[in-house]
Amino acid sequence: MLWSGIGLVALLGLAAGAYGGLEVKRELDRPPTRPEKDAASLQEIALRWRTRAAGDIFPATVDYGSGGKKDLALRVGIAAEAPCAKALDATIDKIVASYGCKTVLRATYLDATETLVSTVGVAVLANGGAASKASVLIWSPTPRRGVRAVAFPGTGSARFRDAARQYFTSTDTGNYLIFVAGGYADGRRQVKSDRPAIFLFSSRIAVQVSSLLDQRIDPCTVRGVVTC
Repeated sequence: MLWSGIGLVALLGLAAGAYGGLEVKRELDRPPTRPEKDAASLQEIALRWRTRAAGDIFPATVDYGSGGKKDLALRVGIAAEAPCAKALDATIDKIVASYGCKTVLRATYLDATETLVSTVGVAVLANGGAASKASVLIWSPTPRRGVRAVAFPGTGSARFRDAARQYFTSTDTGNYLIFVAGGYADGRRQVKSDRPAIFLFSSRIAVQVSSLLDQRIDPCTVRGVVTC
């Protein structure tokens, strides 16, 4: 009788184990729920700065024309990833450092005439809430400058330096802050009479970069998304 009892217990244990295994398999095989896909999508966007090629973040050309006219800003170079303190002005770095700034990606563009130049910077922050809060501080009450200039020898941007920056703007999307600093390609120092409107092509570049970083796609189509 004792052995029969033990056998029954063992049999029940095996049955429970088999049932548990089926439940695990069923859980692994089921398609992701909508909340799970939404969470995976946000995670994919947050990691996009390191899972995508730099050329996928900074497009080779950006059309900033209007009224049917096509004007293309040309990317002349992509800089190496840099620490926030090195890629941003000290006043900006102080703000973003408190919100978990991880790194900054930068690229430089020339307008269609090769007269104007802009450096675009993508600062990666801890999360979306941090990016939006930091953005408010950066623009309160006025912009406190922004991304540092990157020049590329042998291109029209070769003489672009921090002192030549005349136009500053920034925007945030997800856990990213996108900065733009524009000026003249010949490196001339700031001219107070210049109208900032001539540098609006820089804003078009920021908008394009922002849309690429925040573009929603099915996370299950992205390699490495565990949820799917």
